Amino acid sequence: MNVLLKAGLGSLALLVTLTSQAAAEGLPDVLGIQLGMPAREAHAKLQAQIPKNPINVTTTNLPTIEKPVISSFQSAPKQTIAMGDEADIVTVDVTLPPNKQAVWRVAREHFFPDKGIPKKTLLASLREKYGKGSRAIASNGKATTDESQIVGLLWLMDEQGRPTALPPLVGMTDPLSSCKASAEGNGAMLVESPPPTTFSSADYKWCLSNYTAVNVGFMQGELPELYSRMQVGIVSLPFAARAGEATMKWKQEIAEGQHKKELEKAKQQEKPRL
Repeated sequence: MNVLLKAGLGSLALLVTLTSQAAAEGLPDVLGIQLGMPAREAHAKLQAQIPKNPINVTTTNLPTIEKPVISSFQSAPKQTIAMGDEADIVTVDVTLPPNKQAVWRVAREHFFPDKGIPKKTLLASLREKYGKGSRAIASNGKATTDESQIVGLLWLMDEQGRPTALPPLVGMTDPLSSCKASAEGNGAMLVESPPPTTFSSADYKWCLSNYTAVNVGFMQGELPELYSRMQVGIVSLPFAARAGEATMKWKQEIAEGQHKKELEKAKQQEKPRL
């Protein structure tokens, strides 16, 4: 196992454990890796699902913890993926201390073998796994009911995995476009140093409070009836945002304590000779 991974996962035993969202039966998964799943369990699951891929780890340094702390890990092939090869690239992002580290986002890119997989077969399989779905999306970004035109699918849910209604349009703006951008953006900032939301848009605030979702995108194959590639993402922005707030508060308390300690030490010095 990667040395950094041992360090990141091993440090969990030393952390202060606060209440966190455990993986619930109703929450979605990718290859068995579920939102809210503990980091160690998710790593083991990923390794078992794609044993031929090495797993690379990203870590970060946090105050009072000597060893690097895992923030994400990725399973990817060693060799370049050639056209027609079947392959997987999976990235798992986890929350940071002081809460117990758990999965808040998973992204999988799957390359289908040969010329691809029939659209009807893949769409049926996804709906069997995740349910009917909240929206099917065409290449123009708008909702569609034409199965042959689907380039994306969305399942919107609450934090227990129950389907929820789509938010209303704000004028001509779809709030979900902001959510998708946040879900695919810089996750390290969200869970380590979340920016203040005082001047954030109403859409962004809605996303941080409500957006737990499955997003699937498709790449057209050489034949119009086939998809050659699939990108699946599951994410819970509310879970990530709460964890990020806890991490930021914890770091601030450590910094304030260190500041106070240094001031007290300075007060012990004798008066200077003037």
